[in-house]
Amino acid sequence: MNLKETLFEFEKKYPFLYEIEVKGVPIYTCFRDMVLLILDGKSTEKSNDFEIEKGRIYPKRIIDSYMKLKKLKNAKTLVFSSSMFRRDYGRNLAAEYLMDKYPETVVYEWPSRSDAYDAAYFGDLQRKCYCPLDFYIFIYKIYKRIYKKKMLVIEEKCRANLKRSFSKTTYSANICEQEAIKYLIREMPILYAETVISQKIFGKLFNKYSSIKYVIDFWGSARENIIPVLPGEFEAIELQHGIITEIHPGYIYPAEAKHKCKSFFERTILVYGEATKKILTEKSIFDKSKVEVIGNPRIHKYKQEFKVSDEKRQYILFTSQPFEQDVAGSKYYDEIIPYLQNIQRQLNREERWKSYQLGIKLHPRENNGVKKRYETSIPGCVVFDNATQLYELLEKSFLHITATSTTLYEAALFDTPTILLPYQGYIDEEIYGFQVRHYSEELPEELLISEKYKEYLIYLKNKTLEYM
Repeated sequence: MNLKETLFEFEKKYPFLYEIEVKGVPIYTCFRDMVLLILDGKSTEKSNDFEIEKGRIYPKRIIDSYMKLKKLKNAKTLVFSSSMFRRDYGRNLAAEYLMDKYPETVVYEWPSRSDAYDAAYFGDLQRKCYCPLDFYIFIYKIYKRIYKKKMLVIEEKCRANLKRSFSKTTYSANICEQEAIKYLIREMPILYAETVISQKIFGKLFNKYSSIKYVIDFWGSARENIIPVLPGEFEAIELQHGIITEIHPGYIYPAEAKHKCKSFFERTILVYGEATKKILTEKSIFDKSKVEVIGNPRIHKYKQEFKVSDEKRQYILFTSQPFEQDVAGSKYYDEIIPYLQNIQRQLNREERWKSYQLGIKLHPRENNGVKKRYETSIPGCVVFDNATQLYELLEKSFLHITATSTTLYEAALFDTPTILLPYQGYIDEEIYGFQVRHYSEELPEELLISEKYKEYLIYLKNKTLEYM
């Protein structure tokens, strides 16, 4: 069985998992990615090999948040995003696209624990259209202390219910399934209790919002915490913000899930391309009428507003991913760094590659600990943090390298071809939907030939247009 079939079989054995709800939200859906990893034999322990950035608390954002929550109750469109998406000169271009598309939009912004992104809010020319959610976090921390005992009671009731339901099943479980069950019994009740409190707070914060027509979740936890408690009738919408594959646990569900949690799945999804729409409607449970192709809004806005550079292409650019922090790859850096070290040696050794420099672009959720790890392990490379614009780097790069990043599509649209580093047996057709050139032991020298370079780029661009 493939991973999708393995997960579906597990859920078929234990259908009650979808029945544990908080106001129609099946809490289990937040754990499917980890269950999939465990069933595949992966560890659930996070690495402690890097520094965790706490970020700064902005009292001014808390005050702004409180004042605006009271003032913005007549908004017709609510967008829930994060300051993490302020990736282009301090602006959230995807959010701005939504402002143009929907009437009277307010973007509610979670802090990202990144000083650069969170502080960018104060310099945004469209600040009036944003509202930080820092006040919610402040209130939530108070609630957790006040209602600590109540939350523990809710948590233990949920845990007892889970244990009872699992004990009633007659199925034999292999070692991986047993580990998945232990994980769910340990972790699901905690989130269940937290969601109860979170919904209670959001219900109070938004109970005066009576004019809502659209609510858009753009990596903003609206599905679980906010949409279920908003007043009135409105259209629930979700904006794609990453790769959606045929095995993506956040989007690929069995038919039984929709039957049990119909209201939860009745949302419109805005996707980048026809290929993604096909995945959602043919490989999952979403109706064609509920999936709208809009392209990549961030790229649309960027190309509208910023001039494409003609600067010399000087980098061999690797885009990193926070897999190790997310547990999805517990030894991601240990696997990837040797490949990058070999690339750096080739750039130093061979005259035909010496004009290029190895650049490493961190993911917005990767921190200074990761930056130091790359710099220490790969002398001669240059590591770009969150202050550096990705699209500017792609314009300056001769070649883009990644393991599984969505940046492959973006790179092609900025005339930069991509090759893949092998990682944990990922098959690129499963991730991207088409074959991508692989790195083995040397950078592909045929790409130094102008015509070969152009041919490969044209291939990637044509394939990318199906997804973007």
